Amino acid sequence: MARLALEGLRILDLTQVAVGPYATFMLGYMGAEVIKVESCSRMDISRGQARPTPGAHRVYPGGEPGEEPWNRAGHHVHRNVNKMSVTLDLATPQGKGIFLALASICDVLAENYRASVMDRLGLGYDVISRVNPQLIYLKISSQGATGPERDYGSLGSTLEQTAGLAAVTGYEDGTPLMTNETFPDPVVGILSVGALMAALRRRRHTGRGGLVDVAQREVTVGMQGDAFLDFQVTGRVAGLTGNTHPARHPQGVYPCVGDDNWVAISIGSDDEWRGLCRAIGNPQMADDTRFVSSKLRGQEHGAIDAIIGHWTSERDHYQAMHILQAHGVPAGAVLKGGEIITDPHLKSRGFWDWVDHPEAGGYKQVTIPWKLSKSPRKQATPAPGLGDHNNFVLGELLGMTGSETEELVEQGVIGTRPVGAN
Repeated sequence: MARLALEGLRILDLTQVAVGPYATFMLGYMGAEVIKVESCSRMDISRGQARPTPGAHRVYPGGEPGEEPWNRAGHHVHRNVNKMSVTLDLATPQGKGIFLALASICDVLAENYRASVMDRLGLGYDVISRVNPQLIYLKISSQGATGPERDYGSLGSTLEQTAGLAAVTGYEDGTPLMTNETFPDPVVGILSVGALMAALRRRRHTGRGGLVDVAQREVTVGMQGDAFLDFQVTGRVAGLTGNTHPARHPQGVYPCVGDDNWVAISIGSDDEWRGLCRAIGNPQMADDTRFVSSKLRGQEHGAIDAIIGHWTSERDHYQAMHILQAHGVPAGAVLKGGEIITDPHLKSRGFWDWVDHPEAGGYKQVTIPWKLSKSPRKQATPAPGLGDHNNFVLGELLGMTGSETEELVEQGVIGTRPVGAN
């Protein structure tokens, strides 16, 4: 069998919640050995609560917390496949010492705390790099490791405001809107993987590790590069444009048969425009003097949208997509959550894994959004229970004895149950 792309790479993973776990989740799918570090007093909050309140039950399969709810919450189960779990109280001298010992045998350390947290713990990049000069420290923070706002925290939702994304997201006659999917989180996660790949390549050529400083706000600003460049060159401030595009006409999302069903269409050339006219059974519209150029079509997008919308409203969104694509038109059905799970395209590409989780049960698991020509992706292993791999990591990797690990349990440095659990 072909070797996994990142086989042999060991990652010390301190990431929590969303953006960081997305990044390490993808690295795990490419074969990296990912060791997730938490503590019994401060576990990853995506695990849910040690003693769930009734309002929190929706994060569990069937709304049931089960005997060990911290091992069963949906966000944790989804974002932490292909990882091991070790617990360490980094506030204790023993925890710090073990952590540094782990850093000495790892290739990458990844974390997405506020910028100064690791420095305050005495485990910042300067300390880690002395322990292991070849280690690459992937630091994902809200505002970056430097600057006056370095200690600001955020969620993907607040980044949409501070990076200006909400200012260009909304209908033309409406108010600024959020994407409602915390869009910066997965995007920053994927970009962090790319940045780490560049650092690994550099290490291969130089033998040196380094600090990769990923500022989530800067990445989110970069997603709007065209708007910022336009302001720098022309002084124009981007506004709300709905689903339109400055250079693609027509472009929009059009209603289809059924409840809240839509198809997205984007025309970028005269050939695609002619294909659209043929697809909707109106080939003569291609020669209408009102629509003969992209600029004119942009000016008349209201009239064109009405014509397209009349045609799409009589068809299923998948049917409309296939008809349009058959005529060379860029188009895609807008899928709901349940439709994505059963989508034939994703199924044919092998995008989904089936995972049997010991606490959460069987479910379809998303994988990585690419294929490598020379390396398969790893088959998903279930997200770990809290501290599931303490004995392996401390015993097999660090050579600690059973009595030493038992003493750490007694001292509360490691464990498998969160503080406050029943």
